[in-house]
Formats: sequence, structure tokens, C-alpha cells
Amino acid sequence: MSIKLNLGAWSSVFAVPSKIVDEGLKFSDGVKLKVLLFVLRNSGSELSDDDISRATGVNVTDIPEALDYWVSMGILQKNDCEYSPVSNQAAENNSVAENRSIDNSKTEIKFGVDNSKTEINTDSEDKKENEAKPESRHFAVTKPQKPDYVFTSQRLAVDEELKILVGEAQSALGKILSNSDIATLLMLKDTCGLPLDVIIMLIQYCISMDKGNMRTVEKIGIGWADEGIYTLEAADEKIRRVKQMNKNFSIVSSAFGLNSLGSPTKKQLEYSEKWVGDWKFSPEMLREAYERCVDSKGTMKFGYIDGILKRWHSNSIKSRKELLRFESSQKSKETRKTSYDIDELEKIDTLDNLD
Repeated sequence: MSIKLNLGAWSSVFAVPSKIVDEGLKFSDGVKLKVLLFVLRNSGSELSDDDISRATGVNVTDIPEALDYWVSMGILQKNDCEYSPVSNQAAENNSVAENRSIDNSKTEIKFGVDNSKTEINTDSEDKKENEAKPESRHFAVTKPQKPDYVFTSQRLAVDEELKILVGEAQSALGKILSNSDIATLLMLKDTCGLPLDVIIMLIQYCISMDKGNMRTVEKIGIGWADEGIYTLEAADEKIRRVKQMNKNFSIVSSAFGLNSLGSPTKKQLEYSEKWVGDWKFSPEMLREAYERCVDSKGTMKFGYIDGILKRWHSNSIKSRKELLRFESSQKSKETRKTSYDIDELEKIDTLDNLD
């Protein structure tokens, strides 16, 4: 007697770790899931980014970020250019391993998993996750990826919070948001983890700077998420500090006669914060330091000006009158020292003549 078992669709089943569903879905989008599922499905195969792109429709440039997302969620771990699954020692002993190596733009993905198996023992893994799980988890990458058109449309149809956010944003900006604009809001809400009230405050802040566009909202929003600004209080304090720093820079640029200097660099803002905010120098003293720098170096150098102001600050000099008094005192000391040296030389010369 012969027996034949036809598993049908189950004959090509591949394993998906439960952690992907439990923790990864909330902050992921269609792009990230496509890349991961294709990689899991083709375990043991050597794949290039182009292979993944052709099969999934994902842009080649988005594939590394998609993989890095799963690293940030604790699904994969990365060592230089190699990716492997995050698992406990027992799972490693059972050869559940994944390696991603890049050689001449090739991405090799290997899984030591029997594709016919559909059961995974996650008890010990879940225990380890619960022990190591931080109180607050937030996904952040250098450049968070916006969800695609289909995913954004699907979420807008069922996500009441997103509907409210889009309505508030359209009212504030005075325009109908495009799908790309909505994708930006969805990314800030889900991927970056910013609450609705914080995003609305962010939009109002951008409008107040005459930069009421989604590109600015996206850039500043990602920065806030990286800094952990998740409350209205923290956002209000951030806005206050930024406004003060810009005000300090405006005082410096005006004192230097550089009103057309443009947007300040981070270093220039830091110098301005120190000179005006911490050391309390007046525009008059800033101008004095600027002119001395240009006279000496032929051009403006923030580092050189910082050296001048640092010396004045260390000597408690806050006005031109105090500066003139200090320099006059320094000259007197140098004159006395020179006179003393000459007197000493004359004494030595007289003693030499007596010999």
C-alpha cells in the first residue's frame, strides 16, 4: 500500500517569527514588510538588492533602511555588513541563524530553518524579551521611511486619529494635503511616535516661522523624535530654546553687520548662545571683538572671535571702558617689566666693568 500526502499550499510554508507580528507591525509599513517577507521566503538564497527590488517593487535605495528597521525592532542584528536573527543560545544551537553578507552588491540571506516546519517555540524568547524590554520603546533611524501610497490610503480609511490629524493639518495649512503629505504625518505619528497634539503644535510652529510646508514639518519632526520630545511641555520648551538661540544669533549677526548671512550653522548658534546667552556680551563688545578679528586676520573667524571674548570674559570685562582700563593696566605692567629688565642689565654691566 502506498500513501501520498498532498499538502497543497502548505507545501511552501515558511516560518515568520511571532515577534514580527507582536512588535514590528505597529511601526512598519508595506515596504518594510515586503522586504522582510521576501528575505524569509528565499532563505538560503543569495540575493542582490536588485533581486529584492524586482520581486517586491521596492526602490533599491529603500532596501537597506527596511532591513535596518528590523534591526531597530530587535528582529535582526547587524555586525558591520552582516545581518543575523536575534535569538537566544538555545535557538542558535538548533541552527536558527540568518546571515546577510554583501559582496559586490550581493546580499546573501541564509536561514538554517526547515521550510516545512510551521511551529516555533517562542516561550524562552518571549521571556528574554520581557526581561530586557525597556520601559519606553521608540523606533528611530537616521532617515525614517514614509509609507507607500497604498498603505497610507488604507490607514486613512480606518485610522480615526490619522483622520483627525489630517483635518487639523489641512485647516492650519489652508490646503488639501496630498497623499505624500499624509504619508509624512503618518510617519511622524507611527514610525517616529509623536503624539497628535505634538504634531499639531509642530505644524503651528512651522507656520509661525513662515515655513508652513510639509518638508519643514517632516525635518523638524524627525529631529524632535530623535531628541525624545513627546509631550506638549517638552515641545514648548524646545520651541522656546530655539527661538532664544535664533534671537541671540540675530544680535550677533547684527553686531557684525551680517544681516544677509542666511541660516546659521549649528556651531554659529552655539557660539551665539555662549556669547550672548551665557557671557552676556553687549552688541558693542561683540562689534569690538569682530573688528579686532578682521584687523588681525583679514576676515571674520568665529573661532578667533570666541578666543577674544573668552579672554575678556575670564577677566570680567563687559564694557569698552573696562576693556581700555584692562589694556592700559597690561601695558603698564609690560612697561614696568621692560624698565626692570633694563635696570638689571645696567647693574650687570656695571659689575662687569668693576671686574
